[in-house]
Amino acid sequence: MLLTLISLCLAAPAGEATPRAMISLAREGEDGPSATLADLAWLEGSWTGDMPQGPVEHIILPARYGQMPSFVRALSPGGISFYEISVFTETNGSLVSRVKHFTPELAGWEAQASHVARPLVAREGGTFRFDGLTLARTGPDSFTVYFLPRDPDGREGETLVIPFRRRGPVKAR
Repeated sequence: MLLTLISLCLAAPAGEATPRAMISLAREGEDGPSATLADLAWLEGSWTGDMPQGPVEHIILPARYGQMPSFVRALSPGGISFYEISVFTETNGSLVSRVKHFTPELAGWEAQASHVARPLVAREGGTFRFDGLTLARTGPDSFTVYFLPRDPDGREGETLVIPFRRRGPVKAR
């Protein structure tokens, strides 16, 4: 893994960031930067992304009562890979992303009473860096997710890069 990260750094052209360079991690005891859900209003809507194993559909609802929920359906050639329910929340003058994952049979990945919490670590313009997860706005109808998978012992996997583009409105059938 370390050799892979080193080779990615060496292979990147000067001035171009590697996917791992787009990731920030939370530090114990540090407060997140000032932010509200209004700062993420551009995310509202329906999106399609490209993951290595197949497309991903992401629906993000408008903020209400300090929460902005979303739903993900990840696909692969064999069917549904997983579902994800997440919510951005305003906490202590900043933001937190909370998420739960499910198998296609709706068995939870995380324990029933738990979730993954990713506090906002930094923000620069249209880029919001949560703990291990970065949302980088790349245009009025596009953004890229950078996700750093980590096992329970904190070992890092390869940073996943998922470009998203806005879809048109969902049509009733």
